[in-house]
Amino acid sequence: MDDGTLKIRRAEVLCISEPDADALLRAGDGDAALLYIYILRRGGVFDRQRAARDLDRSDRDIGLAAERLRRAGLLSGGNAPARAPGPAQELPEYRAEDVVRPDMDSREFRDLVEAVQLTLGRILSSPDLKKLFGIYDELALPADVILLLVQHCKEVSAERYGREKNVGFAFIEKEAFDWFHREIMTYEQAEAWLAELSRRRSAIGQLQRQMGAADRPLSATERKYLNSWLELGFPQESIAMAMDRTVTNTGGLKWKYMDGIIQSWHRNGLHTPEEIEKGDKKPDRSAKRPEKTPPPQPRSDAKTIDQLKKLREKMKSGGTPDM
Repeated sequence: MDDGTLKIRRAEVLCISEPDADALLRAGDGDAALLYIYILRRGGVFDRQRAARDLDRSDRDIGLAAERLRRAGLLSGGNAPARAPGPAQELPEYRAEDVVRPDMDSREFRDLVEAVQLTLGRILSSPDLKKLFGIYDELALPADVILLLVQHCKEVSAERYGREKNVGFAFIEKEAFDWFHREIMTYEQAEAWLAELSRRRSAIGQLQRQMGAADRPLSATERKYLNSWLELGFPQESIAMAMDRTVTNTGGLKWKYMDGIIQSWHRNGLHTPEEIEKGDKKPDRSAKRPEKTPPPQPRSDAKTIDQLKKLREKMKSGGTPDM
């Protein structure tokens, strides 16, 4: 059949707005488009398990498709996946049988378990397996992304506490939620984020040396401040400028005072050293003020002195001074 003769039967039409159609095309995901049509056909709401059964997809596939629709702005409120986690939520409590559910790609998860155990150098406990499965199932992070996440957590733990301390899954879970909310869902996005974190660690290390704190670990508060400033887009050199100004003005490294400086720069769109030097100049108090015109001084020439003497003599004799 000639492709040019293909048509869609229009007896009963489901309407998709142009912005929604454009968003689906940009997403480029067949399962997401299929789920969108399914939800539209069912009046705008859906049950995740029924959708998986009706569309012959796994529960995880439906969760991934729903999450892509949410990120494209096409799914919200009552249409959101039933178990989509919020910022303050934790992973659900899984049972042992959940980890080997028949509707999951169990081979992929088994391979992931083996890779994680090799990375961590230990056999995962039952609670560890449930946490790992929750990251895989509930957050729907791909297996290769999860493996990068675990490697990252191991490196951070070794840097902070030493390599002899095992990294716990509570920390891995926390980082997984952070990646989820940053929408890190592909291997390429994970690599880019890890490169950014490496750049930040290098900058923090240099700032730590400038603070004279190279021989001790940073406190949680210090690390939080430094990370927040780097995330705002301030390079290390600009943070060092704020540090110098803080010490000069207060006699010490006052973190709240320093944060006030940096937040002020951020509000004014000043981030690089060049922008700060140009846009945040303080008035030069040492500049000379314009000289005031001195008051007129009395004349001290000989004529004036002679007139004053005559005036005093007339006043002594009771006469009236000449005007």
